[in-house]
Amino acid sequence: MSDVESSKINDLVVVGSSAGGIEALSILVSNLPADFPAPLVLAQHLDPNYPSNLGPILQRNTGLQVKVLEDSSPLERGTIYVVPSNKHVVIADGHVALEEDHAGRPRPSVDLLLSTAAKSYEDRLIAVILTGSGSDGAAALPP
Repeated sequence: MSDVESSKINDLVVVGSSAGGIEALSILVSNLPADFPAPLVLAQHLDPNYPSNLGPILQRNTGLQVKVLEDSSPLERGTIYVVPSNKHVVIADGHVALEEDHAGRPRPSVDLLLSTAAKSYEDRLIAVILTGSGSDGAAALPP
């Protein structure tokens, strides 16, 4: 097996949460083992007018590396990627990338994250929806 084949990310976990989900996200990441075998991408609805402290809050609760996305990034095992407020995120070709706007959806759009992740990872995707009263995330679920 080549280095490229052995380093390929086969599985992905994506998590969508409403603004009130900080406690649930903290509990989730605090229970992940240090050798967690997949990347996690977390999209939480946040107020775009205020800076988010979600990355540092989660980092205090886990031994895994937490990265607040600033640009496109290759997905790495055992890394938690946090989507910043007022951005959308897409998954393609083993990367996670930020986008500005998508048809007036709540930001970040959980639907967009789930649908692009499902297209890339198919049955190797685990999707989790935590808390919330809206329907963001429901459109990407299979019928």
